Amino acid sequence: MNSCRQVTAVAVVDLARELKRNAIISLDQICALNSRLAGYVVKLENDLDVSELMGMRYPEEWLIALWQMADQAAVDHKAVSVLVGRAISPQTQGLLSRMMFHCDTLENVLDTYLSNIAFVNAAESWVIQRTHDSVALVFRFTPGKQYPRCAVERSMVSLHCLGEHYCQQAIPLDAVEFAYPKPDYSRQLEKQFGCEIIFNSHRHALIMNETVLSQPLPQCNQYMREIFGQKISDLNIQSVPDSTEKKVRDLLENNMPDFCNVDALASELCMSRTTLYRKLKAEGSSFSQLVDEERQKILALRQHVPVATLCDLLGFRDASAYYKARKRWGMPKCS
Repeated sequence: MNSCRQVTAVAVVDLARELKRNAIISLDQICALNSRLAGYVVKLENDLDVSELMGMRYPEEWLIALWQMADQAAVDHKAVSVLVGRAISPQTQGLLSRMMFHCDTLENVLDTYLSNIAFVNAAESWVIQRTHDSVALVFRFTPGKQYPRCAVERSMVSLHCLGEHYCQQAIPLDAVEFAYPKPDYSRQLEKQFGCEIIFNSHRHALIMNETVLSQPLPQCNQYMREIFGQKISDLNIQSVPDSTEKKVRDLLENNMPDFCNVDALASELCMSRTTLYRKLKAEGSSFSQLVDEERQKILALRQHVPVATLCDLLGFRDASAYYKARKRWGMPKCS
């Protein structure tokens, strides 16, 4: 078990409890995954003491398995992500949530979460992108992880709902973006977020006015925040440093037009082009390979977009370069 990636146990138990409560999965399914996990679900349902979970870790594969079961259930096309995301209470979120509860502003909450995200689940990644007076909180799971769509949506719903809980008021969003086609339950997502939702985007993002982050938290207590922060530190849970490949993929995914230029990307990573090439080679990859792979991911979600728009999204200087890339990737000619 020590060799596998682990996540905070209370998040796994709380997810299992919420999926069962909404009749998405059964207790038997949870028990088949792990009988001890099922026992804690029953305790949580009966308001029994589960404080020992606060410092415990469970294998990440349990969390992924729960999400895959939920995704396969597809209960009447309901938005599983909304049902679970908005129902999660901060009281079941453990040490990090209690630490965040005592921050002074919403921006401080966000910074605290991002600084300690490995404590909850190191596979989650949030990147803050600022443009003029707008802020985009861009979400993704580590590439290669088998988290289904509903897990992505739930993370975004949950962050928005927790933010509103901490501020004790509504947090207005300007827009929400998903890198997925529009689902049957899109109206539930629109109702939850209260704003325009853009599907088939190149990213998953919550977009808001920058002034929203300055909202004060009425229950701020610096002393309590430091206590919970020390408890997290005492657990000595180490985050695995991001590889150069992951950093490159993150930048390409979030802004392909700018960062398909190797000099621009190397500068963003504060290294020379030669150093970037060397680091990627040591990891068994290359810049051109990563650009090709990330472009194909974006293209897979944009099959019916005009060629001119695709060239802009993918960072091609003209249609000829785009068609040559399609041929190199072994893709059929455009109709």
